[in-house]
Amino acid sequence: MDAIKSYLENMFLHLPKSPEVLRAKDELSQMMEDKYNQLRNEGRTDNEAVGQVIAEFGNLDELAENLGIGNEVSALNTEQEQINMTDQDVERYFAVIRESGKQVAGGVGMILGGVAILILLQSIADLGIISEKVAQALGVGGLLLLIAFAVYLFIMAGVKTDRYENLEIKPVNIDPYLRDRIKLQKDEYLPVFGRTIAAGVFLILLGVIVLVTIGILDIGRVFLLQISVVGLFAMIAIGTALFITGGTKMGAFDKLLNEGDYTRQKKADANFMEPFAGLYWMLVLGGYLAWSFIGNAWAISWVVWPISGVLFAALSNLRSLARRNR
Repeated sequence: MDAIKSYLENMFLHLPKSPEVLRAKDELSQMMEDKYNQLRNEGRTDNEAVGQVIAEFGNLDELAENLGIGNEVSALNTEQEQINMTDQDVERYFAVIRESGKQVAGGVGMILGGVAILILLQSIADLGIISEKVAQALGVGGLLLLIAFAVYLFIMAGVKTDRYENLEIKPVNIDPYLRDRIKLQKDEYLPVFGRTIAAGVFLILLGVIVLVTIGILDIGRVFLLQISVVGLFAMIAIGTALFITGGTKMGAFDKLLNEGDYTRQKKADANFMEPFAGLYWMLVLGGYLAWSFIGNAWAISWVVWPISGVLFAALSNLRSLARRNR
């Protein structure tokens, strides 16, 4: 009987809590309970009784007129264009999200790795092992090559997820029973997600602590400081990969369930920063290379990346806040 009650809650989840809707919900609940008890008295098992009750009373669109809430259900269906997804659709979506998340994480890791290699080569050049021009040529060439590979991964991930793009801006309509299953999966994943994010934060903070400690104590002079910067970028790459893979999976749950950052209201207020993200990061890259080459500032120009990341997040949040306060 608990399964039927949970199913009923999901059926009425997005309807307004008006007296008519609450009355219809109580009426349908009583009808379901009566039918369940009847089937159990006839000797049906619990699973058989639940399955038949849901099959008979589980479609609110068909029952709305008889329950006197035809207008409310119709208004909900026409308020926003909804995306209907079956069990198979959801499985395919999760498979695509897992693969694309790994590709995006790999692409970001390549870019950060390219920056780390550039700094490492500059450090080696400062020791006189190779010439500065050779270090810059290899470092910049390697960075641009890795950026090209990263862009390829981003494009491939985008092609795979393009057909699911509307999930970010349109509400998803799934069977209440399927919704319960997805909700259970999300609840089971929450502790894993928390550990994943915590691990990413720990790695980045560890890299920062090492860098700051070496800088304050002036250990090993400039070379060790530069190596600690390389290590910081490695930590950021790993931490970012954890954020992306964990966040992508959690985002998939929220999109399907219309929860978190993807409630019906937030989906209607679509992500407006996305069209500007590519241009923003291209400008950051251009500024980084210009400063590094013109000012010969390879030892310090790396600060452009963490500052740009924080600035982008701040701009996104401020724009979102301003948009919602209009």
